[in-house]
Amino acid sequence: MTSSLPAVTGVDGPPVLDAFRATEQLVNSAVPTVADIAAVEVSDSTLCEHTALSEACDGVGFHRAAFRGVRHPGCAYRIGEACAIPSGTPYRRSLRDMRPRIVSPIPARARWLAHDPVRAAVMCENDVHSLMVVPLTANHVILGLVAFYRRRGSSPFRQADLRAAAELAQRAAQILDARRRELQEQGMGRRFQQALLAQPPHLTAIEDVNGHVPVNGPPGGWFDVIPLASARVGLVAGFCSGRGIPAAAAMSQQKAQVRAFAVQDIDPGEVLTRSFAPPTRESDAQGSPSAAGHCVYAVYDPVTRRCTAAHTGLARLTVVDADGAQSVAPSTQAPIGAESYEVAEFHVPPGSLLALSCAGPQEQHQGTPVDEAQPDRADPGMGSHQPGPRTTSAVILTARTRATTPADIATWDLPNEPSAVADARARTATQLTSWGLPDLSFTATLVVSELVTNAIRYSTGPIQLRLIRDHALICEVSDTNHAAPHAREPAPSEQSGRGLSIVAHLTQGYGTRYTTSGKIVWTELRFPALNSA
Repeated sequence: MTSSLPAVTGVDGPPVLDAFRATEQLVNSAVPTVADIAAVEVSDSTLCEHTALSEACDGVGFHRAAFRGVRHPGCAYRIGEACAIPSGTPYRRSLRDMRPRIVSPIPARARWLAHDPVRAAVMCENDVHSLMVVPLTANHVILGLVAFYRRRGSSPFRQADLRAAAELAQRAAQILDARRRELQEQGMGRRFQQALLAQPPHLTAIEDVNGHVPVNGPPGGWFDVIPLASARVGLVAGFCSGRGIPAAAAMSQQKAQVRAFAVQDIDPGEVLTRSFAPPTRESDAQGSPSAAGHCVYAVYDPVTRRCTAAHTGLARLTVVDADGAQSVAPSTQAPIGAESYEVAEFHVPPGSLLALSCAGPQEQHQGTPVDEAQPDRADPGMGSHQPGPRTTSAVILTARTRATTPADIATWDLPNEPSAVADARARTATQLTSWGLPDLSFTATLVVSELVTNAIRYSTGPIQLRLIRDHALICEVSDTNHAAPHAREPAPSEQSGRGLSIVAHLTQGYGTRYTTSGKIVWTELRFPALNSA
């Protein structure tokens, strides 16, 4: 007697199927050779990550996992249904002492029957006269319980039957224990994953930021929001294959790799190329996650309102503008571990939704016998379930773009000559007064003077100065030289060489990012109000 499996609420998918398959094999082997009816209850520790991670044994629930019987018996619980195992019954006693037992004959007025009226009624309907209860245990952990029944016309259970039943139960228990351990590892990996997914920071470039990692998906999914220089932001979603703690550890390493390359201000394609480089023999032997995941990385600039993006594997970026029009970029997708990745650069209207999605396949997935003269009501139910197709768990990161207003941006083209330094200082002071930041004028003009002087000294083409009023005052000086400036320690007698040291001392941060025509040296200065604390 078999039927389709109802949904089991509150428990995980593939492990449920694995647990139910194992117990279904048990009842199919037992009926009719060992018993007329066989029913299996499994602990929620074999079905649910939360329960599998719990150290407590008392209070753990049970679900009906398998049932089989001859001559169309009735059933106390349906497959997948939560079932009670009351105290004072042979079932509960076997769970407590982890010992199989025979209850034969079953007295019509046995006290324990009154404790379990659901089973008692079904046992009466099926003329059950002999019962065997065998706990499903492994490593001193209760995993479930199997009950065997014989109806009128069959001989009572004997010790030989109990030994045969215990052997069948042990095989099922080993499979259930493997499922429980798998759930434990998966649960610990998911906790690790959640601890690594910090709340996205508040940034002026984006709003309505939402990250989603599937609750029941593998713990290799991740996302990140990375603050970048000049008010820009990096958005990334990734997925590492695997299960449990190894997947979470690989995810952590992949996330750290992408962030480390992203803050170097290299383009998204280069970030992916470096992060997903084909593993060397040494890294492969150490289990490196390189080239073992999927990722989409996008950089949005609220000043230029442009976005650059690249992706690999089962990942993509969808842009939805204010009118609802959608586009996917880049349009083509390179395989993981490619030598280079296509980088798409495009305009993003303010208020557009950037949706990064990344998917990965979700994997499918004793004691000493004792005689006891007392029983219970037969457990009938339903049986087999065919697994569906493999499903996909998607990591999703969404953010709505904001644009820096023109009133918060000031840009000047400067000639590559010494007189430009004084002009840059004067323009900066005037602009800061206009923005209501005169207290920042002395520091800002000194920083701008040093950056412009450095650009004139080491480049030959045009120079541009740009000020951005954002979370801080951002000063940028661009030139045509690709060589990055670097600080040095001049001798006490030297009259120059202290420019970058002065800049580093006066600013919150500074750095260099490269363009096709040269470089941009940027600094950030805190607003006076932020320094008052």
